[in-house]
Amino acid sequence: MVRRRKGHEESWLLSYADLITNLLLFFVVLLTAANLSKGRMQQIVKSISGAESPASLESIRKEIDEQIAQKQLQELVRTVVTADGLELSLNSGLVFDSGKAQIRPEFDQTVTSMLQVLAPYSMKYSFAVEGHTDSTPIVSGGLFATNWELSSARAIVVRQRLEEAGISRSRIRVEGYADTKPLPEEQLSGLSSQERLARHRRVVVRIY
Repeated sequence: MVRRRKGHEESWLLSYADLITNLLLFFVVLLTAANLSKGRMQQIVKSISGAESPASLESIRKEIDEQIAQKQLQELVRTVVTADGLELSLNSGLVFDSGKAQIRPEFDQTVTSMLQVLAPYSMKYSFAVEGHTDSTPIVSGGLFATNWELSSARAIVVRQRLEEAGISRSRIRVEGYADTKPLPEEQLSGLSSQERLARHRRVVVRIY
């Protein structure tokens, strides 16, 4: 009778262990990808392929930046792509009168036309409208009791403009932050105290 080598009977365990390890790594990669934002995924794809999708957040940003340059609106709106998405930051000090939540008439059409650029991408992306204020307390007797109400009301007004531009309300959410999310210091370097406060007063449309 031919004896089998001891290692031969257990060799299948090595293949089985390799299979289990590969499956585990596969599911870890899937879980990691599921938790990444679209913006972060697009950054990874671009770094690998060296090319951008026509509907990528960076491509949308370039389209908006072209309009900003053509209309000389650099003081009205700023754009940036982060891991959380594309952010359009509207200068509240210009778009709204102090302590109010109605878009100033001279900027109404400008804001609407800027937001209309986003409509073709509304089937692929979702939108968050964030209201922010500076840390100066609301004067008593005004329209709003606190900066919470003011930031939320301004965000709601911009949300209405998004809907009017053709973006479904189911794709939009509204967030009011008052002064609880100040800009990072690197974005305020070199500004005076009044300019710093003005930069904090903003409504951000985030595409993600």
